[in-house]
Amino acid sequence: MKVKSIRLENFRSFVDSGTIELGQINVLIGANNSGKTSVLRGLHQLQQGLSEPHTDARVNTEYQLITIDLQDLVPALANQLRTNNATIIKHPHAQHFTYQHPENRQIQVQPFPNQAPNHFIVPVLSKRKTTAYSEVTNLIQANLVGNDMSNLAAILSRLANPAYPGHHDYIEACEAIVGFQVTAVPVHQGQLPGTYLPDGSTLLISQMGEGVPNIVHLIASLVVSKNKLFLIEEPENDLHPTALKALLDLIIKSSIDNQFVISTHSNIVMSHLGAEENCHIFKVSAEKSKLPPEAKIERVLDRPGARIAVLQELGYSFADFDLWEGWLLLEESSAESIIRKYLIPWFVPSLEKRIRTVSAAGATKVEPTFTDLHRLMLFTHLQPAYAGRAWVRVDGDEAGEETVAKLREKYPTITPDHFQTYPQPQFEYFYPKVFEAKITTILATQNKDDKRKAKTALLINVLAWLDEDHERGKVALEKSASDVIADLKNIASQFPQSRVVPTYAE
Repeated sequence: MKVKSIRLENFRSFVDSGTIELGQINVLIGANNSGKTSVLRGLHQLQQGLSEPHTDARVNTEYQLITIDLQDLVPALANQLRTNNATIIKHPHAQHFTYQHPENRQIQVQPFPNQAPNHFIVPVLSKRKTTAYSEVTNLIQANLVGNDMSNLAAILSRLANPAYPGHHDYIEACEAIVGFQVTAVPVHQGQLPGTYLPDGSTLLISQMGEGVPNIVHLIASLVVSKNKLFLIEEPENDLHPTALKALLDLIIKSSIDNQFVISTHSNIVMSHLGAEENCHIFKVSAEKSKLPPEAKIERVLDRPGARIAVLQELGYSFADFDLWEGWLLLEESSAESIIRKYLIPWFVPSLEKRIRTVSAAGATKVEPTFTDLHRLMLFTHLQPAYAGRAWVRVDGDEAGEETVAKLREKYPTITPDHFQTYPQPQFEYFYPKVFEAKITTILATQNKDDKRKAKTALLINVLAWLDEDHERGKVALEKSASDVIADLKNIASQFPQSRVVPTYAE
C-alpha cells in the first residue's frame, strides 16, 4: 500500500496545506516549528496508538480535516471498500476515517493496528525517548509498533536468530552504521538490548550513546519491513556523516519495498536521498513571530537553481560552483598541492580557471568522495553540465588499481580513461630528481606513522625548493613529472576552446 497524497486542513500549523503529492521517498526541510512535524503527525493518524489526537486540531477553528489518498490497498481494506484505491477523510477528534462510497454511503475505516505484521506506519520520531526497556521478549512485545522503543530487546532477540528473515542484513547494517552488533543480552529477569565485549561481559544499550537506540531500532525495522510507511524525524541526529551515509543507503535500498517521509536539517540527508529519481523534496515554511503559526508547503522544483538554493539554506556552500567547469580528484594532498600550485600554472595554464583539484586524503576515500560528487551533480540536476568533466587520478600501486577498477565497474557509462592510475606507485616519484635519495629512504620506511610524518616534511621541503627559484623548479618538474603534465594536457584537450560556465537559472 502507498500514500499517494495528503491534505491537512486546520490541522496543527496548517490552515490548508493543499494536496501534497508524495513519492516513494519524501524529504521535508524547513526551520524549527515550520510545520514538518505536522505532516508526519497527519500521516501517523493512519495508525492506532497515537496519543492525545485532540491536541492536533488547530485552535479556534470550526472544522479540521485530514484527507489521504491511498493506492494499492492491502487485501483486507480493499475487500472492505471493494476498491484498490481510496480517498479517506478523518476529523482529528474522530477515532476512524470515512470513505465515501460511490453509492453515496459512508464506510468507516479504522486506523491500522499498532501490532506487526498488520501495522502500516513505522514511526521513528525524534521525541521517542525510552526511560526503561522491557526485559520481556514474548511475541506480543516483539510485534508491538509503538512510539517508544521499550520492546527493543524482543525485536533484537528475534533478529538474533540466523533463520529469521533480515538477520544477515541487520548484522551487516548494524556493523556498518553503529560499528558493532547490538543484540539482546541476558539479564536477571529476561533480556535487554546491548552487546558483548571481547571478554564475554555485556554492555547494555542504556550505557551507550543517546542516539544508538534510535538508530538500532530503525535498522531493525528497515531490514524486515515491506509495504510500510516510515515516518522519520531528523535521521542525522547523533550520527557521524560516514555512518549517516550508510544509513541513507539502507533507506534507499529499503525504498524498493517501502515508502518514506523524512524531515531533516541536514544537507547530507537531502542531497543523498534527493539524488534518487523517486524522491520528492518539500520546503515547509511559516512566517516568523506569527502566532498561531501558519505553515506552507511546496515541492522544490527539479531544477538546478531551486535545488542549489535549498542546499544553501541548509548550510552547503556553492561559492565555488560558478568558477569551475570540471573536477580532478586526487588521492593525496601532496599530489593536489604540486598539480594545483605548479604543474597547471606552469605547463597547462588553460586549466587554471576551469578545473577544481580535490584531495581525497587516501586511496580508500577516493571512491566515496567521487560518489558524493556524482550524487551532488544528480541532486542539483547539473549532471548534463558536468557530463565527462570529472577525472580521478590515483597512485599506481595495488590500492590505486583496486580503486580504479571499482570506479569503472560502478560507473560504466563514464569513459574508462576518466579513472586512471599514474605510472608510478607513489606520487613522490614525480618530485624533482634532486630529492630522489630522500624519496627512496622515506618510502622504504616500515612504520606507517613515521612514514606519514616524513612524507609531510618532504612535501614542505619540495614546496619551499620550488618557490625559491621558479625557473629551476619548472625545468626540474618538466622532466620528473612529464607523465603527469602529459595527462593534464590530455584533460585540457577535452574542454571546449571557449570557456563554458554551467548555468543554474530556473
